[in-house]
Amino acid sequence: MFGKFELTPLLLPPLHPLPPSPNTPHPRAPTRKHDYASHLTTALMHPLARDAHLAIRAFNIDTALIDDAVTSVAVGRMRMQYWRDAVDATFSGRAPAEPVAVLLGSVLRGGAPLGKGWFRKVIGCREQYLGAVPFATLEDLEAYAEGTYGSLNYLSLESFGVQSVALDHVASHIGKAVGIAAILRGMPLLAFPTGAGAGAGAVVFPLDVCAQHGLRQEDVLRKGSGAEGLRDAVFAVATRANDHLITARKMLGDYAGAEGKGAPFGAFLSAVPTALYLERLEKVDFDPFDQSLQKRPWKLPWRAYRAYSTKKF
Repeated sequence: MFGKFELTPLLLPPLHPLPPSPNTPHPRAPTRKHDYASHLTTALMHPLARDAHLAIRAFNIDTALIDDAVTSVAVGRMRMQYWRDAVDATFSGRAPAEPVAVLLGSVLRGGAPLGKGWFRKVIGCREQYLGAVPFATLEDLEAYAEGTYGSLNYLSLESFGVQSVALDHVASHIGKAVGIAAILRGMPLLAFPTGAGAGAGAVVFPLDVCAQHGLRQEDVLRKGSGAEGLRDAVFAVATRANDHLITARKMLGDYAGAEGKGAPFGAFLSAVPTALYLERLEKVDFDPFDQSLQKRPWKLPWRAYRAYSTKKF
């Protein structure tokens, strides 16, 4: 269904290690629990950007989990505002005693040229869709993916000290693919939430795609994979994600040139688990509720290392 680069040293100062503290746990643990793919690829990152990568991904986890953890949109907005204030304080050299902020502060003191605006954009995009608000169109979903996962990729490139329009375009397309796939991957968990305090199920699938394929949200909540039009709708959305991966691969090979060589390729490793998920989704005939998709893919470590070694995703 669904480009060659060598590792080169970077002219960035070494990052200060995060000081151990019994009161400030390292954010590596939640990354391992909630985003195993990013935890895995952290080990493949260039040492000079490794802490930055972990801080960026841990920040993503904390902001992404807010909607699941709160009981109202108002409380969710308060949590988002907390993160805005925390980001502002951290970039001003006054990081609050919060694990992700402490690590991010350490990264910034080490000289990593990260842009505060990208962190704030992630917060703003997530806040816009608090309360499991469905996307009106597939283009709205793309814009959300660009604003969240695309921004994370821009930050990853910045952690390598890279400023490149060509690589930014690659990062943008990968971000859109990752964000779209994340909505597909999270569909079962959102439709049928479990655990203490779990609320009613929700479907955030693009409404225009649902209408085009005769998919009704209430049918998804009642029937799951048996909902009429589900697989056709999922195929349409998955195809858009895959198209972005194809474009990113072509741009990296055709336009990035020497700029894409070396350590900055690490910023694109999030494409690997996304490509693997889309392949697995195709094998189950685009049924996002298939139980096999909820299992950790055993191929991921090998695929991640192969991508790192060949500089191809």
